[in-house]
Amino acid sequence: MASIFQKVSEVLGKFPWRAVSRYFGEFAIVFVGIYLAFLLTDYQEELRERKVRVKFYEKLIREFDSLAGHLELEEQKLLKHLAIVEEIEKGNSVIIPVSDLIFAFRGGIVNAAFEGGNLEAIDSRILGAIVTGRPALETLDRSIEMFNQLTTELLPIQMADENCCYDEEGKLVPHLEWYARLTRQIYELNRLLQIIVRERAIPDLEQSKQALE
Repeated sequence: MASIFQKVSEVLGKFPWRAVSRYFGEFAIVFVGIYLAFLLTDYQEELRERKVRVKFYEKLIREFDSLAGHLELEEQKLLKHLAIVEEIEKGNSVIIPVSDLIFAFRGGIVNAAFEGGNLEAIDSRILGAIVTGRPALETLDRSIEMFNQLTTELLPIQMADENCCYDEEGKLVPHLEWYARLTRQIYELNRLLQIIVRERAIPDLEQSKQALE
């Protein structure tokens, strides 16, 4: 039995332990290096993606802020039209002015949100605000275009006959009731969009942006 252990000891003594140890050491270093490289690549990819999302959010914030400022300016014009509507409803025969309302928002960044991979990068709350606001934006655009056209066409008629817009009782004739209706509709849409942008979209964008930084 002793001879067997002696032979085993001799075999083990001749085994190139140092070489094997060095080999496994080098293998471990290579393995760890590859593993760390994968981790670094994933981290860099995540970092790039986060930077892209932050920049996209910053652009959306600027665009929404610009939209809110534009809506606030247009609201002042609408208040003047609402004052005229009130005068008409009081029975006063006033001239209906040509509308100078403007819809200057084209939403390049908002539209870009629905293209390519941008949709996946948007937080669901922000996406909800955008989806909610888009129909209102489109309706506002069409309403302003119609309002401007109708008031422009009405001006020469009023110039030719001051009383063309009112009946014998001083009430607005039925076919011109669109003036009060459109004025209120545009004003309400304007206010709705301001709430969506100022109270939902921008705060959510800023919160999501801060979470990525």
